[in-house]
Amino acid sequence: GTIHVRLRGTAGQSFGAFIPNGIKLELIGDANDHVGKGLSGGVIVVKPDENASFPSDQNIIAGNVIGYGATSGELYLSGVVGERFMVRNSGATAVVEGAGDHALEYMTGGRVVILGEVGRNLGAGMSGGYAYVYRLKEFSVNAEALRGDELRLLKPNEEQALELKELISTHAAETGSRIANRVLENFQEEISNFSVVMPTDYASVIEILAVAKNNGEDPEGNEVWGKILEATNG
Repeated sequence: GTIHVRLRGTAGQSFGAFIPNGIKLELIGDANDHVGKGLSGGVIVVKPDENASFPSDQNIIAGNVIGYGATSGELYLSGVVGERFMVRNSGATAVVEGAGDHALEYMTGGRVVILGEVGRNLGAGMSGGYAYVYRLKEFSVNAEALRGDELRLLKPNEEQALELKELISTHAAETGSRIANRVLENFQEEISNFSVVMPTDYASVIEILAVAKNNGEDPEGNEVWGKILEATNG
């Protein structure tokens, strides 16, 4: 980034709200609610003190409604956050080590990695984007979305495994996260512990575009768009 601000201590509400591309905020300590609200291209890192005696993946690093309405940018949080994580995210990337109830609600785009436990009602109203969740229990996911086949729980394919490894590597480099490093050390075994949470329509579109690309078709062409509209009942 053009501007890199390093801070130490406890941040109040809305730390790093709306920050644009070119700004990186690095906080050694913890934060309250609304970190990265409306994030618009900036990078936010929140991590515990390097001398902290507690494991980050078992302790709260930030409050509720983190990354609300983020459109782009990156969030790396070395610890657990509260409820409503990345609600209405439409294009940002976020990595965290655990989250409370209602995570990823109404998400329309972006990528999220959760390296720890999540609360209930994950992915309610989620229509786009996707998440990699470590050791996800099916009962944590919004039951209606699963029942109505609006959400899919998939195992990472080769391409997704590479992307996931890259995201966890960046998180480890930015925060020194213990759990991120542990997963990376045994990545070939650990990859099977991840689920990809993806809206069904979104998964269909990605698949159609991938097939079109392989067949040398124009992804913007009428034929491909026809298939997309058919698959999504558009």
